[in-house]
Amino acid sequence: MPGRGLVRTAALLAMVLPAAAGLLGGAVAEAAPVGNSTFMWSGDPGEGGDDQARWYASTDGDVFGATASADHGSISVTINRPGDPWTLDLAAPAGQELAVGDYADAVRFPETGPRPAVPSVFANGYRGGCATLTGGFGIKKLEWGPGRTVKELQVYYNQDCDDRNVLHGELNITATPVPPRLALSLTIAADGKVASSTGRATLHGTVTCSKPVRFSVTGTSVQQLQHTTTNGIVYSPEIACVPGRSMPWTGESRDLNGVAFVKGKLSVDAVIRAYDPDGSRVVEAKQTKLVTLTKS
Repeated sequence: MPGRGLVRTAALLAMVLPAAAGLLGGAVAEAAPVGNSTFMWSGDPGEGGDDQARWYASTDGDVFGATASADHGSISVTINRPGDPWTLDLAAPAGQELAVGDYADAVRFPETGPRPAVPSVFANGYRGGCATLTGGFGIKKLEWGPGRTVKELQVYYNQDCDDRNVLHGELNITATPVPPRLALSLTIAADGKVASSTGRATLHGTVTCSKPVRFSVTGTSVQQLQHTTTNGIVYSPEIACVPGRSMPWTGESRDLNGVAFVKGKLSVDAVIRAYDPDGSRVVEAKQTKLVTLTKS
């Protein structure tokens, strides 16, 4: 975490946004939703831990909002991740409209009152501190929407607070709608076969997907016998899933402890996993089923 042990809090939005309503230029407290967006920050080396950098994205479920002042002299952005909200405020010098270009020698964005005569910036994801700062930002792309909305924005920023280490990062807001998340489903059929010659079980079922992805069915299986237990693994060939279709799958379960499967009940835990092509996350679907095996 950047700073000296300061704790981020979900109350940040409740504290910062109402204060922003008092800015000259008429910024409003509630940020307007935007399209597909990303945000990142990183701290100076030496802060330790796993918080050297962090990325946020609409495709990962983070909710972005952006509102401009009435004179388009400032923009307030909210990045809402449960338990880890952030805000980024940018402003041109008083009397000027934000535009593409570099804004050096920036001071801390004011919580209330008029904008200063120099640029101002403040990226904040934790409570307290940072009474003053030096920094700057650069706008690579900016397109206004109707009223106080922001259609597109590409900006990089840096700030050095009086009581924290340097923080820098970038924000990208686009007009592109946020793509829906990948959805998967998996079913295991209640019937299966077991080969007397190998003791392996053949399982089957169906899968569905909302985007074209590839995956295999994997998992574990357990069969309780009279005097022992057979544990096995489940696997299937790779499936090229077609969105909108219920696709059949067939796989095997083989034993792991040298005790063959036999006809009877087999408890199966199976899962499918695929990387969402529109987001930095792996999506999975699971099912547990008691399968009745008969001889093949």
